[in-house]
Amino acid sequence: MRMILRKQVTALMLCTLMVFSVTFTLALPTAQAGTVNDVGKQLEKVYDQLVLDAGGKNDVAAAQVKLANLNRDPNSAPWPDVFAILLTDQVMTRLGGEVAAKNKIIDFVCDLAAVQYSANKGDLRKNMEKFKKKHASTVTALFGSDFTIDYLYDYLQAAKEEVPNVITNDVSGLIALASGDYRQIRNSVKGWLRDALTKAATGQYSLFENKLGALGWSIDKLTDAKDLVSAQVDPGYAGEIALMKAYVRSETHFLKDEKQWDHNINMKAGNTLPLKLSIFGFPLAGYVLHWKVDDISAATVNDSTKTLTAVTKGKTKLQAYLNNPDTDWVYQGTVHVTGGGGGSIK
Repeated sequence: MRMILRKQVTALMLCTLMVFSVTFTLALPTAQAGTVNDVGKQLEKVYDQLVLDAGGKNDVAAAQVKLANLNRDPNSAPWPDVFAILLTDQVMTRLGGEVAAKNKIIDFVCDLAAVQYSANKGDLRKNMEKFKKKHASTVTALFGSDFTIDYLYDYLQAAKEEVPNVITNDVSGLIALASGDYRQIRNSVKGWLRDALTKAATGQYSLFENKLGALGWSIDKLTDAKDLVSAQVDPGYAGEIALMKAYVRSETHFLKDEKQWDHNINMKAGNTLPLKLSIFGFPLAGYVLHWKVDDISAATVNDSTKTLTAVTKGKTKLQAYLNNPDTDWVYQGTVHVTGGGGGSIK
């Protein structure tokens, strides 16, 4: 049962990220400046976590450099394959003909990827503002003026609520998660993303799917086109996976007294604390992940009972992780131990 829960937690984390990353930026040109600023603040939390992962940060930076040098000649890879997916008759009509549509698709996709592969908070804000200003007319031509950020947020929230059901019903996908291989997991997530967005696209939320359909597009096609560019600039999707991990970490919180805590945990020597963690609001995550500390003279963890015990005055790093604490940690904080106390803390 615990292994199944761990697989579901992993899947929920990654699928939630992809639900937002594939569709969110499309609405940026219709967002007010204040909305973009608020979104920027939320996304900056991701980069606060990315800087803690030196290897992941380097992977994102490498993808950014390759993207900047990507050949934008319509006849060069990957553009003919991208056009085979996105250059429909409807798109050519709305964007001023085949030549103009090809150039706009190249600029649109590259600038969208630049937002995704921003290497730090400054780059993120710069790339978001650039995309908003440069592509407002393109997005309006494609989707119309009624495609707003508020509508998209509500739709994505509805899709998020569908994710647990989609994951639970995919037994083969859950089995694939046992490997802990993010590249393999990513393939399963693409299917869950499609199913969650499709299930949510009913009633008042049918607008987005209808807009895509009117262009001859779909969620699958958007994802496939994005992957063609990623394959050129981010081999093995190392940068994308690093951002996935950073996003997960930014949405992970230690729970103390059933409340979200920061990354500094204060305890008195002799006290014991249950290791509780919330990931995207899933409150049982602490029970299905592994835990460790760096300095057992200050505090110890019992990974079986999921408890943390303060030993003597000092401090130590505390980590929760999936399989390998060096590469797939989900949470890390610092335990500060002061003078003696004794007893358990709920």
